[in-house]
Amino acid sequence: MQEHRSYAAGFALVSLIVALAAAGCAGTGTGGVGDPQPVPEEGTTMDPSPRPGADALGCGQQFEAPDDGVLAVDGQFPSSVSGTDRDVTGTVEVTSHRAVRGVVSPRAEVFLVQQGRVTAVPAAQDLMGVQWDLAAGDVEQLPGDVPLVSCAPSGGPVPAGDYELYARVAIAPDDGTDRLVSYGGPWPLRVT
Repeated sequence: MQEHRSYAAGFALVSLIVALAAAGCAGTGTGGVGDPQPVPEEGTTMDPSPRPGADALGCGQQFEAPDDGVLAVDGQFPSSVSGTDRDVTGTVEVTSHRAVRGVVSPRAEVFLVQQGRVTAVPAAQDLMGVQWDLAAGDVEQLPGDVPLVSCAPSGGPVPAGDYELYARVAIAPDDGTDRLVSYGGPWPLRVT
């Protein structure tokens, strides 16, 4: 009988954990994720990930890099890759035009554009953010990569051809204001 009680208690505990996890993951927004909210305590940070619909890079979407003047984004990427490569990897260098403190993803978001339209989107990131405290003129470096997979519904490798590679870096300021999103590129890329 004692053994039966321990199984029942274990089952109840596991059920409670699953219920709490499901409730915590449900969130309030679309896709099970609530909108990030600024933390009111001084010195804390907020989620640097994009909000649904904000700064979205849609497949086939017309793209022209905006100039926001907060961060200058430069990159070092190969100019040619084989179509059999899995991704394009490089380094992004960010220079701040003014003082800014906040959280940034540890990898730049890199994507491909062909004939003015997005053809390959950044890889998903599920990483902890990095705190930056930049003065005007400060420089930081981030790795960046883009899978050589078409974002078209048919998927598959991107076709051989000429592309433009762009990098996006977003910083979520500690003061709770909107994310500062900056773009770099285009850098020419030939897929053979």
